[in-house]
Amino acid sequence: MDIDLSNITAQNDAVFKMIFTDPKHKRVLIHFLNSAINSGDPITDVEILNGELTKEHISQKGSRLDIRARTNRNEIVNIEMQVGTDVNMIGRTLFYWSRLFAGELKISEDYGQLYRTISINILNFKLFKNDARYWRRCYLADEETHEKITDLLEIQFVELDKLKKFTKESPLTFWIEFFRDPYSESAKELYKFVPELQEAKEVLEASKSDPEKRQLIIEREEATRNYNNAVKTAETRGREEGEKVGLEKGLVEGEKKAKIESARKMLIDGLPIDMVAKYSGLSIEEVEDLK
Repeated sequence: MDIDLSNITAQNDAVFKMIFTDPKHKRVLIHFLNSAINSGDPITDVEILNGELTKEHISQKGSRLDIRARTNRNEIVNIEMQVGTDVNMIGRTLFYWSRLFAGELKISEDYGQLYRTISINILNFKLFKNDARYWRRCYLADEETHEKITDLLEIQFVELDKLKKFTKESPLTFWIEFFRDPYSESAKELYKFVPELQEAKEVLEASKSDPEKRQLIIEREEATRNYNNAVKTAETRGREEGEKVGLEKGLVEGEKKAKIESARKMLIDGLPIDMVAKYSGLSIEEVEDLK
C-alpha cells in the first residue's frame, strides 16, 4: 500500500505521540495541557509516564497510543487522539480513567492521597451529534444544584470537526487548527505568535523525515486503515444480515396474514373448522381463535 506522508498530520496517533512525548520538546506538551486544563495555576513541568512507541503497539489493530503524564501539580493526565469512530467511546474512557485513577494509590496509602486524574480525548468524529460545542469538560456533580462534588475527576472531549474558527481568547482552538491541518493558512498565521505550535510543526516534519519513525508512521497508517476497513466490512455485513432477516420475517408475517384472511372468509361462507384449517394452512386451534 502506497502512503503519501506529505498529508499525514497529528490525527495519526503515532505522529501525535511522537510530537507530545519528545523529551527535547517538553514545552509543547506543557502548552497544550495549559490550553486544555486552563486553570489559574499554570503547569510548569511534566513527566512522561509512557513515552515508548514500539512496533508491536503500532501494528496492533485497534490499539491505543495514548499519552500518560504527571504534572508538577501531581495531576495524572491521559491524552488520546481517537482516529476512528468508536461507539463505546464514553464507556471506554471511563474504564481507562478509572484504572489510571485507582492505579496511583499504593497499598499503604489512604484515599486522601488520590491524585486528580484528567482524561483528554481528541476526536476526529462527532460523538455528541446533537450538540454544536467542540469542547466538553465533564465532572462529577450534583444533579439538582450542578455543584461539583470533587476535583479529582475531569474528562474532556474535544471534537475537531465542530470548531468553526480559532479564537485568540481560547488557546485550545490553536491546537485544534494544528491537529486539523498544520499546513493551512490559519495555522501558518498561528505559528507567528505561538512558538510552541511552530515547534510542534517542526517535530512533525522531523518525525516524517526520520527513517525509523517514518516507517512506524507508515505501519500505523496501514494498521489504522485495515482496522477501519474491517469495522466497515463488519458493519456492512451486519446490516445486510439484518435486512435479510427482516425480509424473511416480513415474508413469513405476510404469508401468515394471508392465511388468516383466507380462513376468515371461509368461516363466513360457513365451512367447517376442519376444512378451513385444511385449506388455509392454519391449525385447528388458530382457526377456532378466529371465531
